[in-house]
Amino acid sequence: MHHPPTEPIRGIGILILLFLIFDPSASAQNASPVSFSHPITLKVRPDDAATREGFERFYNSDYEAAIQDFEAAQKAHPDDPSAANHLLEAVLIRELDREGALTPQQYLGEDFLRVEKQALDPQVRDRIGELTRQAFSLSESRLRKDPTDADALYARGVTRALSATYEGLVEKAWFSALRSALGAYHDHKHVVELSPNYSDAKLVIGVYRYIVAALPIYEKYAAFVLAGSGSKSKGIEDIRQAATAGGETSVDAHTALTVFLARENRYSEALAFSEELYRTYPHNFEYGLTQADLLKISNHLPEAVAAYHKLIALGQQGEFPHARLGRAAYGLGESLHAQGDVAGAADAFESASRLSDGDHTQAAQAKLSAGKMYDLTGNRQVAVKLYGEIIAMGNDSAEVQEAQRLLKTPFHER
Repeated sequence: MHHPPTEPIRGIGILILLFLIFDPSASAQNASPVSFSHPITLKVRPDDAATREGFERFYNSDYEAAIQDFEAAQKAHPDDPSAANHLLEAVLIRELDREGALTPQQYLGEDFLRVEKQALDPQVRDRIGELTRQAFSLSESRLRKDPTDADALYARGVTRALSATYEGLVEKAWFSALRSALGAYHDHKHVVELSPNYSDAKLVIGVYRYIVAALPIYEKYAAFVLAGSGSKSKGIEDIRQAATAGGETSVDAHTALTVFLARENRYSEALAFSEELYRTYPHNFEYGLTQADLLKISNHLPEAVAAYHKLIALGQQGEFPHARLGRAAYGLGESLHAQGDVAGAADAFESASRLSDGDHTQAAQAKLSAGKMYDLTGNRQVAVKLYGEIIAMGNDSAEVQEAQRLLKTPFHER
C-alpha cells in the first residue's frame, strides 16, 4: 500500500487531498536526492515574536503551544486579519489531526464522498466558526476602505481557503468548499494583479493551475471541475516562486512541490524539498514519513529502510508531538518486501498492526500484509491465524473479504 506525501498545506488542504494521488505503479527513477544548503526561512505578518514562535511550533506539530502563541499575537494585533487567520488555522489543523482527517487514505478511493462528517467537539466547531467570521470581517472592513489593499485581499483569500478546508474535510459540503476555494483563487489572483511580487499569493494560484491541468485524470470527479484553464508547468513555477521567496507560505509551497513533483515522477527534486522540510522542522513526523516514502517509491530501498527505522526509533523516544508509527512500520515492511526480505517484512507488518493506535483499518491492512508474507515463507499456520483475526473484526471491509479468500487459498506472488 502506497502512501503519498501527506503533510497538510495551510488553507488549501481540501484541494490537495482531492487531487494528491500519483500513480505508485509508475516507473520509479533512481535519481540521487538533491540537498539544499539552507533551512527554510519565513517572513511572517504580523512580524512579532509570538507569531514567529507560533509558526515554529505549528510546523513542528506542537499545536497546543502554537495556539497559545497565536492567541497572544491576536491579542496584540486585534485588527489584523492575518493574526486571526493564524489562530484559525492552528485550531482547525489541530482538530483535523486529532480526528485523523488528515490521513489521505480515506480520500484516495472512489468512496471518499461517503466518508462521514468529523465529530468535532461543538465548542471547537463554534470557535472555528467565530474565528472564520472574525477574520473575514477584518479583511472586509479594510477592503471597504480601500479595495486595492493587497494585504487585506490576501488575508480574505486565506480565510476562504481555510473555510474550504473545513467545509470539505469536516462538513463534507463539497460544493460549498469548492466555492470557497475558487473565491480564494480569485482573491489571490487579484493580489498578484495589484502587486506582481506578492509571492505568498502565488501558492494558491499555482495549486489551482496544476490541479485544473491534472483534472482529466479524474473524470469520475467531473462535478468538481473548477472554471478556467490550467497548466502543470506554470502551476509548479508559481509554487516554486512562493517556496523560494521566504514568505509565510514558503513551508506550504515546499509541501505542495513535494507532492506535485512526486506525481510527475521528478523524485530527485521532490526529495530535495522534502529533505529541506524535515531538516527545518525535525519534530514533524509527517515530514520524516514523507522523506522515507519518497525514498521507497524512488527505489532507494536501503536508504528508505534506514529512514523508517530511524523514524520509528525517534517516535518511540518521544521526538514527535504527533506520531503515527504504524504508518512508518508499514512503509518499512513494504521496503523490506521489495528488497526480498520477506521474513523481515512480516515482522515489520506485524509491528505496524501493534502500532496502529486504535486505527482498525490500518491494523487490518497490516495483519493482511503480514499474513501474506507468512504464506510466502511457508508458515501457513501463522498466516491463517492472522487472517482469522482480521475476520474476527466483524465488518465487511475489503480486508475481511481478502482474508476470507486467503483462508481458502494461500497467497502467492504474481
